[in-house]
Amino acid sequence: MARESIIQFYTTKEYEEWLTEQAEAADKSLSEYCHEIVEQHITQEQDDQQYRRYGADQRIELVLEELRDETSTLLSEFQSETGTRLERMQRLRTIYVMALWRLLREDYATAEQESALKSALDHVGRNLSADPEVRRLLPSDQAYTAESGAEQTEPTLTDSPRGDSK
Repeated sequence: MARESIIQFYTTKEYEEWLTEQAEAADKSLSEYCHEIVEQHITQEQDDQQYRRYGADQRIELVLEELRDETSTLLSEFQSETGTRLERMQRLRTIYVMALWRLLREDYATAEQESALKSALDHVGRNLSADPEVRRLLPSDQAYTAESGAEQTEPTLTDSPRGDSK
């Protein structure tokens, strides 16, 4: 790189003497020595700016990574706690529904029980054969599937405690 520009600056007598001594010790002119000092300073400043920029980028990445990890952990804990609570609620609901069914089925004839089950299955849109617990509750030799409307052979509903059906 050709040196074509002139920069003139003022300094103290002590600095001038020190710079002159350093230039002589390096076997360079005062101009060459000062030019090297300016080059070194510019290079150092550029490196420092690059490092500060990189340092900030790196710190941002670390913070983002910590946030991702913390969010993932919190989400996993939430899903685990929520899933456990939902499972418990589902088990309780199932127990209550089955208890109600067992109590009420003694008050209704088999045809009415079958009609109620078919209506419920139509309402929720489930295939009867997909749920073994529901299949077990269905009347004697025929069951309805909500998807096809076809008649199928299934287990009986006459498993009441007294063994009777109305």
